[in-house]
Amino acid sequence: MTTTPIPESDALVETRKTFHEQLDELRVDVIRLAALTTEAIGGGTQALLDGDLSAAERVIAADDVIDELTHSIEDRTFTTLATQQPLAGDLRFLVTVMRVAHELERSADLMVNVAKTTRRLYPHQIDPKLRGIIDQMGAQASNQTRVAVDAFADADPSQAAALADMDDAMDELTKSLFRHILSVDNADEGTVLQAVQMALVGRHYERTADHAVTIAERVGFMVTGEHPNPENAEDYASSS
Repeated sequence: MTTTPIPESDALVETRKTFHEQLDELRVDVIRLAALTTEAIGGGTQALLDGDLSAAERVIAADDVIDELTHSIEDRTFTTLATQQPLAGDLRFLVTVMRVAHELERSADLMVNVAKTTRRLYPHQIDPKLRGIIDQMGAQASNQTRVAVDAFADADPSQAAALADMDDAMDELTKSLFRHILSVDNADEGTVLQAVQMALVGRHYERTADHAVTIAERVGFMVTGEHPNPENAEDYASSS
């Protein structure tokens, strides 16, 4: 029995179709990873503010799913790089996928640290002023992560450029947090413990926001092929 060979042009078309399906699957999974990460930000923040140990444990346990998805994305990206030998924009996309997945995974790890702080502070109540600041930092971290991943999903440098201004808001919140911590007088042991833990938590949110900025920078590279210039970040908004 003989089979009719597929014309070379048809085989090439089928190969390219498979390749672009692989790219689409990677894009979708990065967006899914981002959704899980933003859930971790919200869940970790609320667990800390409520002193809810059960909620904190759920955030910690959910990190295994995030890690598995990150590893899957990385493995498939390496396989695609090795077997398809992509060029130009496709190559930049794959490199960006690996970097964005890494940044999201690190942000999720930081939220695990926030959730674990719930254990360390239990059963102490968080100072009302600190609660307000932490609540705002959690919301800001979530918003920056969403904007960064939306920019990736849409390959939109204009959205990516917005992250620089958004990060200024996180910097101001961080300063407010430390000003409040340092202003406390006659602190007892419990207050000092809370202040140290809140300082660390503030750093976790600040780093999460930094990861979002890095994602935005990678989007600029993915679309334009140029690395970001901090003094000319707005250039990405007008490039496509």
